[in-house]
Amino acid sequence: MGKSGFVVRFVDVVLILLFGFISISSVRATEIDLAESSEAPAPLPETEAVLFVGIRSDGTYLVDDERSEVRGAVNLLRFIGSELTRLGDQPIKVRIRASHDTPMRYLVDAARVCDELGVPKALEVQMAGGAG
Repeated sequence: MGKSGFVVRFVDVVLILLFGFISISSVRATEIDLAESSEAPAPLPETEAVLFVGIRSDGTYLVDDERSEVRGAVNLLRFIGSELTRLGDQPIKVRIRASHDTPMRYLVDAARVCDELGVPKALEVQMAGGAG
């Protein structure tokens, strides 16, 4: 290998090391101090409580982190209503989870309960084959 081949290899190695050091080096925080208002402190972000409602294929609703079973939409309405009362003014959201073999009527019933109570909801249905 001639001198020019050696120089090219040396430059390649140096550049690889340089980019390696750049990628692992920590970025220093800025030295600029932003102005803070002493008049009105920034409000804390609202945290919302999330209630998870699992639905089995037989129509049983799993609530309270899947520790309790509730049968029927009326009992689900009572449970979510009691959670609304317990949490007071804290915002709440319901996440309804079901597998692919759960009849659609149970999801519709759970969504209707959320609509009656005025609670935002999200539906999660696990597809057949394990893909979410």
